[in-house]
Amino acid sequence: MNDDEMIDYYSRLVAGLGGRTVAHYRNGIFLVLSDDRKRWLMDDTIEETFYLVSKPHSIRVEGVPINSLSVDVQSGKYFVDLTDEERASAYSCRNGFRNFFSEAIR
Repeated sequence: MNDDEMIDYYSRLVAGLGGRTVAHYRNGIFLVLSDDRKRWLMDDTIEETFYLVSKPHSIRVEGVPINSLSVDVQSGKYFVDLTDEERASAYSCRNGFRNFFSEAIR
């Protein structure tokens, strides 16, 4: 599926749910430091909660098509419209990533 097809698919899916729904995106990390040193994480510390909406924003981010359908819960802005400062506070999972890598490289 290319970016436009993905936007179209999720836009229609969310339209069928009333035009907006709460969504969760869970990341996963698997870090190989050496053959005998491997670390992984997949939990709610690297999960995001946001609104997925049916009306796509006109701005596209190549390779991240869902951002044009994603709205920050706190500000009500599309992800593509967030300032750097707003983005830093909106993406709460960044702390989870930082903590993981800080502990993994000790």
